[in-house]
Formats: sequence, C-alpha cells, structure tokens
Amino acid sequence: MTVLKGNLVHHPNHSVLTLRGELDASSPDLITLAVDTVIDTGRQRLTVDVADLTFCDSQGLRILLHAERKLTAAGGAMELTHVHGLLGRVLGVTGLAKAFTITPSTV
Repeated sequence: MTVLKGNLVHHPNHSVLTLRGELDASSPDLITLAVDTVIDTGRQRLTVDVADLTFCDSQGLRILLHAERKLTAAGGAMELTHVHGLLGRVLGVTGLAKAFTITPSTV
C-alpha cells in the first residue's frame, strides 16, 4: 500500500492539488482539508492532478465525488487532469466520467 500524498498550490484564481499514491478509504482527510482550504481562501476552482495516482477504489471515487459536490455547493468547480490507467478505466466503465470535468493531458 502506498499512502496518498498531496501537494496543494494556490494561484490567484484557482488551486492545484497534485495527488500521489493510492486513493482509498484512508484518504478522505487529505482531500477534505484541501477542499476546505480552497473554499476558505475564496478560490473558485480546484484542479486535481491525478497523474501520479497509482490506485483508486470505490471509496476513492466517493471521496472525489464528495469533493466535487462540496466545491460546487460553495459556488466553485473542480476538474480532474491527467486521468489515465485504472482511474480512467473505472470512470469510463461506471459512467462517472460524466460526473466530473476532465481536462485532457497536455503531455
């Protein structure tokens, strides 16, 4: 098991959360804290970079959905970027890709 790590960087109008490791039931605190910080600092947009995510289970998907809904309820928006591999397949198979704004990788 690779513990989820995150790096939150604030820009003038948005924030970027870069995730690294495994997104599962043990991960909600890191993402909840990041979302709360984005909302509390008045930013309207959060980009979640999942390029270095190595695993995501159903609980990880639930955490991402909750974060997206919380930001939307606060008048903001969340997008996922660099979606690939297992996460990309799971989002596609479950139809949950439609629940998120997914920006294509520029790499």
